[in-house]
Order: sequence, then structure tokens, then C-alpha cells
Amino acid sequence: MALNAYVRWAHDRVADPLGSLVARTGISPNAVTVGGLAVMVAGSALVVVDVRLAGAVILLGALSDALDGAVARRAGRASTFGGFLDSVTDRLGDAAMLGAVAWAVREATWLVAAAFAALVLALLTSYVRAKAESLGYTATVGVIERGERVAIVGAGMLAGGPWLAVVLGVLVVGGLWTVVARLGAVWCQSRQGEGPRRSPR
Repeated sequence: MALNAYVRWAHDRVADPLGSLVARTGISPNAVTVGGLAVMVAGSALVVVDVRLAGAVILLGALSDALDGAVARRAGRASTFGGFLDSVTDRLGDAAMLGAVAWAVREATWLVAAAFAALVLALLTSYVRAKAESLGYTATVGVIERGERVAIVGAGMLAGGPWLAVVLGVLVVGGLWTVVARLGAVWCQSRQGEGPRRSPR
């Protein structure tokens, strides 16, 4: 499973209690989702002012984004549309965040290219899993998912300087590893006769 599975326990220990508090206010899970995206985009935009400030706000946005599922569970308001909205806003948040990184490293063309490669791999990571599951396969293996990606980028922006190059290297290598691992997992399942349970088109 992705590295995210190994930190799920810690995530739940933080998100669930906060989710209970937010649920008591009556705020909807979808409002939390949209709010998390707004904070993420605002943090990304702050890169033009200060890279470290942008990193701090991005991490704050990640915390908000992590709460929507907990709020939905605690309030008994989980929905198919909520899951769909969460997935869409996650992709928009990834684009804003990695666009901010590209801006921060704009003086080095190869790092800008690495930022866009990291974005493509982030989108592919999500797409491969979604497409696999739509066909009846599972594709949850790998090392980099959204939680790790946001934490790595936020920490790297807070550190600043040469750490952004390290961050991009980790995202590209980890993202490529994850995509290839997921493609391989689906290929193995197809060879073993598992799925698809739905039409491929």
C-alpha cells in the first residue's frame, strides 16, 4: 500500500477529534472541502510574496482538507457527491501547489520542468487508481499519494533554498514509482483473471 496507509493511524488521531468539533457547528463536509481548497489556493498565491509563508499556509490548507472526511463521518453526512467533490478539489489543489513551486524555482528551467513532471505524475497517480477501480481492479500501491505530497511540498517550502530541488526530486521519483507500481498491479490482476467487473468503456 502507499506510504499514506502507514500514517493513517496518526491522521485519524488528529482529524477525527477535530472533525467531531466541526461537525457540532453544523458546517457541512462540502463546505470544509471547498474551504480547504480556498486556503490551499491562497497559500499557493502567497509564493509571490514569500515562499516560507506560502508553505505554512499550504500546510494549514492541508489540515482543513483532511477534515472533510472526518466531518462527514461524524455528522453522518457522507455522500457520493462529497467524495467526487473532494477528488476534484484535491486535483485543483495539487495544480495550485505545484504551480507555486514552479514559480519559486522559476530561475532554473530544469526545476520548472521537474515541477510540471511532478504535477503530471500526481494527476496520473489519481487517474490510474480511479480508472482501475472503475474496471473492478485495485490500485492502491505506491509510495506517494496526496497526503505525502502536500506534507513534502509544505515542508520544503518552509525550509526554502536548495530544499525545493530535493522536494521535486522526491516527488518525481516517488510519483513515477507509484504510477508504475499501480500499472503493474492492474496488469497482474488482469493476468490472474481478477476483474474487470465493468465495461472498459
